[in-house]
Amino acid sequence: MEDIWVRINHLNFYSVHVRGRTEWKFMEFVTEDNISGISEITDTQLNSPVSTIISKLSNRIRGEKIFSENELMRLIPEANKAKENIHVATAISGIRSAFLDLISKRIELDLNSFLLEQNQNKNIQKKESINLYANINRSLLPDDNGPVKRTPESFSQKAKEFENKGFTTIKCAPFDECKSPFSEKNKIPNEASIGLERISAIKQNISSKTNLFIDCHSRFDLQSSYYLHDELFDMKVDWFEEPVDPEKNEDDMIKINYYSKINTAGAEMTYGADNFKRLLTNNVLDIVMPDVKFCGGASEIIKLDQSLEDASQNISMHCPSGPVSLLTSAHITSSISSKLPLEHAVNEVEWRHETLLPYEKIENGKIHIPKGHGIGSTLNPEIISKKGKIWQE
Repeated sequence: MEDIWVRINHLNFYSVHVRGRTEWKFMEFVTEDNISGISEITDTQLNSPVSTIISKLSNRIRGEKIFSENELMRLIPEANKAKENIHVATAISGIRSAFLDLISKRIELDLNSFLLEQNQNKNIQKKESINLYANINRSLLPDDNGPVKRTPESFSQKAKEFENKGFTTIKCAPFDECKSPFSEKNKIPNEASIGLERISAIKQNISSKTNLFIDCHSRFDLQSSYYLHDELFDMKVDWFEEPVDPEKNEDDMIKINYYSKINTAGAEMTYGADNFKRLLTNNVLDIVMPDVKFCGGASEIIKLDQSLEDASQNISMHCPSGPVSLLTSAHITSSISSKLPLEHAVNEVEWRHETLLPYEKIENGKIHIPKGHGIGSTLNPEIISKKGKIWQE
């Protein structure tokens, strides 16, 4: 592969208004012979400096003959700051993901096959579709008309709707009214009551065979997490996600994990395979949740998978964002040994699937990976024109 290289000449940015405060953002590298590589750079803040950082870093690689991702990284030493700065992590992850889309197109491979060659695990079989779990939370956040109902009944109805659409696992974040520290000690916080009512309503409305994952958005502290855990365990919840931030409060999360009879999950903002492995090795979490937009891209997850003796129950890709990150994450999930489902933020907007060409195809709780080189899809210019914008920096 010594004769395979790309020379990046152009950099484009795209954004699409979704609903409320949600906006999907994408970047695109274009080579001198007009091959395009895209990635999603949606981050946690609307007015973030990510595109500016990407433009600055991309000036280092513009016009260079780049033969590999390792060479790309040598040209961008600022990647060393990604573990401490979420904006740099998002920028580096976007650059690496767009490059992998480019280079796999140059080699004329789909990204899944390209990553399988990297992984070299002969026991992993290429898949045409990937199991998803339905994250219903984003569909219950404010839309363009303002707040939407977040009653126990609305959570219950939304969960049932997607169970009926073939999803065997539902996830929600029912505790957004909570924020530690709490005035009450040695009991479940009063602020958590409505969240528990939402969970109870869901459990009463879905099949006992359908899994329920609970994301706590790091809104608790050590003591309240113990009491919350006991409530969730009694309600037969299957997943206990980030009662506290697993990196900022690692010691507390280790104690919670030791106490928990429910699988713990988290680390959605973590960068780098080594950090994910540390969280697993030190028993901070049972399951790490790399997000392709922040983790450093696909190669970091391949490296993590290779470093673990058995990663079948330890890695579940985090993806509450747009269709480019979901499709890229599906390629990654198909290239590692994990048997856990991939996150999908359902029902934000009816036209979501039209953002890509060919259209995103999700049926019976699975995303179908399209045929084609790279990730197999491109951005739909009609959707960009109608609902977003394109710019350069």
